[in-house]
Order: sequence, then structure tokens, then C-alpha cells
Amino acid sequence: MVFVDTDILSIFSKIQRLPLLFAVFEQDILNIATAVENEIAVGVSKGFPFANALMELQTQKRLQTHHPTTADEEFMLSLPDTLGAGERESMAICKRLTALFVSNERRVMHHCQANGIRCTNLDEILRALWELKILTESDVRQVITEIETKDSLKFRSTATIFESA
Repeated sequence: MVFVDTDILSIFSKIQRLPLLFAVFEQDILNIATAVENEIAVGVSKGFPFANALMELQTQKRLQTHHPTTADEEFMLSLPDTLGAGERESMAICKRLTALFVSNERRVMHHCQANGIRCTNLDEILRALWELKILTESDVRQVITEIETKDSLKFRSTATIFESA
């Protein structure tokens, strides 16, 4: 089971490559926490086109929302307030379900590791796209260019993505 944070969803939506997320995780359905769904709804209300594509995935039942339990809410209280609601909820649900959490925030990765929550990030997704032969190295480099252009996210280095395994 894979839970995806708003940041990763918005990145792949902005470059119109959401199918890559389903391909890399070999999933027909990706999961989100209620707070992530709320963040997407805010994007729709603000007229962000990327958010509409995510709502369409929900309509198609390819993006499934999970609500936190009381135990999840208790765990969330142990997480720093500097993490967003979507991040805290997702981490709590992933801990309970032993699911993988996908986020592009370093501080989220740190807290996941500290709490025994499996996690991955954008660099690892891009590397997997190449290693699993979903895309060629050249295609992954094109995806990186699209992300930098359409999401204004700058990669410090792509070495970890393309270094030999």
C-alpha cells in the first residue's frame, strides 16, 4: 500500500505525468490521507489546474482517501507542528498500516525514519523509473527538466538518480 503526499502528487500533475506514479509503484490505486484530500480541494477552489487532475483521479477511484483513527490522532500529537497536517496524518496512517509514504520533504523523511515508517522521495522515484526501465535515462532527464520548468523545483544534483547501482 502506498500513500502519497500533496507535494509529489502536485509535481507529477503539473507535468501531466501522473501515470508514472502508478507505474513505478505497480499500483492501480494510490492512497491519500484526509488532510491531503483537503489540500487538494483547496487547490481546486483556488483554480489550480493540477488539483483538478487529482480530483479526476478520485472520481475514477484511482486515488483513495483514508481517514485517521483515534490511535493515528494520538500518534500525530507526537509529531512536530512544523510538519503539515497532510504529512502528519499520512505518517500516522502509514505507521499503522505499515504502508509506504511518498514525500519530497527532507524533514518528513527524517521523521519517518525516526518512527520506523517506510518512506521514499522524488529522487528515488526518478531513479526507479530508470532502473525499472519504465523510462530511459534520457526520458528521466526530460522529466527532471519538466519538473524544474513547471514546478519551479530545482535539483541540487541528479548524481544520486543516475549513478551506477
